[in-house]
Amino acid sequence: MKNLSFNHLLSGAEITTKDFENIMQIAQDMKINPQKYNHALKDKIIALIFDKPSLRTRFSFSAAIIEMGGNLIESVSTSRKNEQPKDFIRVIQNYCSAVVIRTFADSDVEEMVSYSKVPIINALTDLYHPCQTLADLLTLKEVFGSLDSLKIAYIGDSNNILYSLLLLANTIGLKVHYACPEGNKPDQKILDQLQDLSIVKGFDNPKEAVKGCDAVYTDVWCSMGFEPTAEDSFAGFQVNKELMSYANDNAIFMHCMPMERGKEVSEDLPDDKCSVIFQQSLNRKFVQKALLYILMGDLKTN
Repeated sequence: MKNLSFNHLLSGAEITTKDFENIMQIAQDMKINPQKYNHALKDKIIALIFDKPSLRTRFSFSAAIIEMGGNLIESVSTSRKNEQPKDFIRVIQNYCSAVVIRTFADSDVEEMVSYSKVPIINALTDLYHPCQTLADLLTLKEVFGSLDSLKIAYIGDSNNILYSLLLLANTIGLKVHYACPEGNKPDQKILDQLQDLSIVKGFDNPKEAVKGCDAVYTDVWCSMGFEPTAEDSFAGFQVNKELMSYANDNAIFMHCMPMERGKEVSEDLPDDKCSVIFQQSLNRKFVQKALLYILMGDLKTN
């Protein structure tokens, strides 16, 4: 039986504290005891819809499904064309037990949810990337043992990574600092969703933003599907060893990848001992396993 308070994952805002703890607990158990879940998705078919190109998301979801004994159907690129989302989902739901979608407009996913009888998981949209944020929070738990009293700084372009981080961190009480250049500040409609603004603080200066922080996070300066922003507006926003020196002594470096070394992050930092970027990418598979496992309904384990 399903033991989450939501049927579909869109932004991360729908996740309660109890939901979060449940997802983390199962993801951690899956990482330690993978064989226990080898048949968890037996006889289940999951549709993977990728309107945006994908490597990490596609591979991690595919691996998650296969390792749990499930089957997958993929649709890549412009297969939906001009079909309305409500028509598309009412056809697709007849062939699968869940839909994982990576697309552009959040309104498309919202419309699908209104008509869908099967769970829908947002695997990245223009505004949100909740699966990545869950993987990031699992990584923080693994590194620090607990999320209590942690503080994370996000530096760079305000995008779907920052937005889902703000929403989920606000739910669980994680403090977030952010520093984004002029013209790339967070959308006010995202900030308006936050229940506790006291644990979120914006800065103009990245060095001020990272002070007292346990993790420093960045992403590419131009997200997929958006017009390139003049790179000179990001001057001073590169995450490098100098910037990391302003954070706490044991602070970690985070990035969802793909990354452009020499731009948002220095050439050497991703390979430094403070970097946990490959741990983040591995954890994508486990949080996505947990989501699929819980949302499918029939909890089958060995």
